[in-house]
Amino acid sequence: MFISDLKQIADEFNLSEITPVPLPHGDVHPGQKCSCVISEGHTIRLIPMLWGFTPHWPIKTTTSKLLINARAETLSEKPTFKESFQRRRCLIPADGFYEWSKDKKQFYFYPQSRRPFGLAAIYEYSAAKKEASFVIITTAPNKLIEPIHNRMPVIIPGEKQSLWLNNAKFEKSALTSLFIPYPEKKMEMRAGGYQLQ
Repeated sequence: MFISDLKQIADEFNLSEITPVPLPHGDVHPGQKCSCVISEGHTIRLIPMLWGFTPHWPIKTTTSKLLINARAETLSEKPTFKESFQRRRCLIPADGFYEWSKDKKQFYFYPQSRRPFGLAAIYEYSAAKKEASFVIITTAPNKLIEPIHNRMPVIIPGEKQSLWLNNAKFEKSALTSLFIPYPEKKMEMRAGGYQLQ
């Protein structure tokens, strides 16, 4: 879910370059492009990426088999994600996200501050397709989300964003310490998806 304007994103993520880019509004679905925050040297900027890794093993279809999430508990072990975790970490700017309950009801979760936040993600670059793609890292749910879903995306607090985005350094213990559920006392929820004003 991404509905903030460019100025909000620039302020929240301390963008070094504020280049006009088309920002998706409303729900972003797997297989679609999304603006992602990356750090290159001393430059923090937005670049478009596709949501979902294409598996490296033979499959009959691509869109239905995209890898869209990576479990925090096994991120550093899985060959599919290990190198990206070490060298290609990014943030997905969002104003909220939604989850579906077992009885197919949709719930929207968002921060009480109403400010955009960063979902932890990793990315890879396909030389053949000449494009980058990302997966979102998930962890155990907090008490607000637990009755609805058994996972939630990892949210990186503002003061830890520079640590997460610094791909020149890999401090495994420091990074994995970020894989905790975002405090439920700082979040709100409502039934149904986000409705653009």
